Amino acid sequence: MEQFPLVYVDQVIGLVKYLNSIGGRVDSSRLDEMLDVDLDILPHVIKAAEMLGLIKQENGDLVLTEVGKKMEDMENKDLRIILKKINKNIEPFKDIIAEVKKNKITLEQLNKILEKNGYTNLDVALPVITQWLALIGISVVSD
Repeated sequence: MEQFPLVYVDQVIGLVKYLNSIGGRVDSSRLDEMLDVDLDILPHVIKAAEMLGLIKQENGDLVLTEVGKKMEDMENKDLRIILKKINKNIEPFKDIIAEVKKNKITLEQLNKILEKNGYTNLDVALPVITQWLALIGISVVSD
């Protein structure tokens, strides 16, 4: 199974909002010219948005999905519900959600899940995954 790219929530939401602002479709080869983004990060942001079902590739274009289009108008609560539903099918979130008790997971449990899912640099992975977890209402607590 593919690893979820280590990109932050706002990077993915920013891409989705940008696509929404230009009509929901863009030639993917021109995206880097149109955005002031680190070119090393952009493919990972695109991959994360695809894995979350917010965008898709179609004939060389990036296109917003129906969920991606709705994201612009969603309140945080609705966004949280949608992302939690989507994340149940993506690792490491699938394993994390299975371990969660009362919307909390211990740091030790989280580290084990991340290692199991192939994340070798926990110093980089932990803050990114923790931010996604916070968005879907899951807290990471000390052991």
